[in-house]
Amino acid sequence: MIRRCQPLLGTSVEISLGGSGGEKALQKEAGKAFQLIRSIQQMMGFHDPESDVFRLNQCAHIAPLRVHSWTWQVLQQSLTLSEETAGAFDITVTPRAVKSGFSPRHRSFTALEEAAAWRHIELLPDSQVRFHQPLQIDLADVAKGFAVDKAIDFLATRGISNASVSADGDFRLLGAQNSLLDQSDTAEPAHSRQPAVMLRPAVVTSPASFVRKRLGVTRVSPVMHPHTGKPLRHNQSVSVFSRTCVEADALAKAVLLAPQHLWNRALKLHDSVALFLTSRGEQVLFPV
Repeated sequence: MIRRCQPLLGTSVEISLGGSGGEKALQKEAGKAFQLIRSIQQMMGFHDPESDVFRLNQCAHIAPLRVHSWTWQVLQQSLTLSEETAGAFDITVTPRAVKSGFSPRHRSFTALEEAAAWRHIELLPDSQVRFHQPLQIDLADVAKGFAVDKAIDFLATRGISNASVSADGDFRLLGAQNSLLDQSDTAEPAHSRQPAVMLRPAVVTSPASFVRKRLGVTRVSPVMHPHTGKPLRHNQSVSVFSRTCVEADALAKAVLLAPQHLWNRALKLHDSVALFLTSRGEQVLFPV
């Protein structure tokens, strides 16, 4: 078993591999997985002027643009999940995040005070994309999950028996799905750790519980409500277990922002489970 870590996707990405090919072979496969993740970062980066996302934000409202097939696939998955969550998951909330200081300002948003709805994005044949009005998208969260998923899918084709990829709150496992996760390297004291069982191959923990910023006299999370434009104020912790990190990312947003009947239905549709941690340390599972 080897473990490697690199700064990617705006965070630290850790890959753990186990197999019978020897350490040198495992190191080589880990390097290829990191390169794959790096390529996804380059094509979907919000800040990179050569990325698909940057080009779309600048010009897609003027004329259709051709993007990489993976970017088109991420957009397709995002729009489907927006439809299923009634817009609780929305990749067009960027102007609101800029206004609250969670994303940097690349240009004036005078004409974009209100984030455009995801419905203004049209996917065309031949990996082309068109915006029906000026808008800004940010694929950071879903691209991070997509990169984790792609890395695991790649490693599964390389004869790796056990692997895990972790990027901030996104985690996906290859191998024994119901095994306990190793928490020996966590910063929490030993007496406060809880054994975490992987209920599905992928899990995403919402940043609402651990990334907070002061706004006036209160502290808020980077999770923005697409309809009200206001950041989430509570620090409720929720982890969504799903088949892929892309699904889990979107469903975690839905659980935090959408009515319960809607996200309960979405969880069932995607064979996913949401785990809430109460202030008393109790664990509550949904759907019910």
